[in-house]
Amino acid sequence: MTIFTPCKRWLFIALLLLANVGFICWVWFDTADIRFAAKEFKFANYYTNGVACIVIQEAKTRKPLLTSWDFGDGIKPGEMSYFFQGTNILNIYLTKNHPPTYKFIFHGLEKSEVWWFNMGGGESFNERASYDTNGNLSNFEILYDNTWYTTEKRNGKNGIIVNSQWHQLTSDTNGMLTIEAPTNAP
Repeated sequence: MTIFTPCKRWLFIALLLLANVGFICWVWFDTADIRFAAKEFKFANYYTNGVACIVIQEAKTRKPLLTSWDFGDGIKPGEMSYFFQGTNILNIYLTKNHPPTYKFIFHGLEKSEVWWFNMGGGESFNERASYDTNGNLSNFEILYDNTWYTTEKRNGKNGIIVNSQWHQLTSDTNGMLTIEAPTNAP
């Protein structure tokens, strides 16, 4: 005794085939963004000398978009680097038991750069360094009492002038620069 007559069998097979085609179309449509990403981006994973690196690049130009470094030793910070058109513009440094440190890089004419730092996980950027076209440090500033101060070196030590008095810089427990009592260093 058969459950389906020959006509019903063909109808059942046609319905199964139609359901299968519908399922394939749904999966194809649902994963279209993944296929697009695979054509536009290239993912690479590197491991050397105890350091792991994951890179996301533009597939056609191989310019990096994101690089993640994991030094894996708990001492050196991990690092995330973001790129715009193949140029590094932001680094985030991650260390155990410390807030992240941010370094924004603004590229100027003829490859001069300004780096903005958020040291010690403060609420805002609190240090900035300017580099000339040769890559030499040309200016270093810290944010103290909501004002940017250019550092000056005296007797081999860095400091800033606040209210006409030179103050030596020191680091607090979070690694942020602060000042000591004023000195009359020349």
